[in-house]
Amino acid sequence: MAELSRQRPLRLLLVEDDFDVSAGLADYLVPRGILVEFSYSVQSAITLALEQEFDVAVLDIELPDGDGRDLCRSLRSSGFNKPIIMLTARAGLDDKLAGFDAGAVDYIVKPFAPAELQARIFALHNQVQLPRLQTSIHAGGFSLSPQTGILCLGSKTLALSGTALDILRILIERSPGIVRRGELEDLLWQGAVPDSDPLRMHIYELRKTLVGAFGLQPIVTVRGAGYRFGATDANL
Repeated sequence: MAELSRQRPLRLLLVEDDFDVSAGLADYLVPRGILVEFSYSVQSAITLALEQEFDVAVLDIELPDGDGRDLCRSLRSSGFNKPIIMLTARAGLDDKLAGFDAGAVDYIVKPFAPAELQARIFALHNQVQLPRLQTSIHAGGFSLSPQTGILCLGSKTLALSGTALDILRILIERSPGIVRRGELEDLLWQGAVPDSDPLRMHIYELRKTLVGAFGLQPIVTVRGAGYRFGATDANL
């Protein structure tokens, strides 16, 4: 990992309102090949994420102007697709699941060793560079591996492929945001949408499949807008 850091320093967005913690982490990470950009609030973090390129983000949960999990959702909705690590003193399972549901891919509980954070940053970055190790995406309690097509909810799983997998991947990546119908069609058919309105049938069949596998379906039609992922009822 040291050789990798010398060749290409990683850029880390560190969102932590404790100045001592931020400074201590930077003192450890910077000499080891991780360039640290500081943010101390939700608003400044969103601004930085939109203006600059980062390889990984580390978010504290308790921030002076909001919740780190809401920040995580906002970053995902705005198109930030790099690994996000939640950093917090909350060690409960429900807290961790809430962090993953918000879009985080890892969770570190305080107190922790800076070496552990460094190792996880490099590990997540390396996964992003290798498609076969692509990180799962999460929303509404579901976890989807875009590489394998396996959708999970608790102990239940469903194997997806083709257009159904593409639709679900797009909706989960944008969750809780709305994907416009026209945009979804363009992403699926590269601007050459068939005349038979296939999207409606694909959504209908996918909803039936989800109900059969999980007893519920999380795809919501937003009238006049498009679709979003996140509901937990079985209405078709």
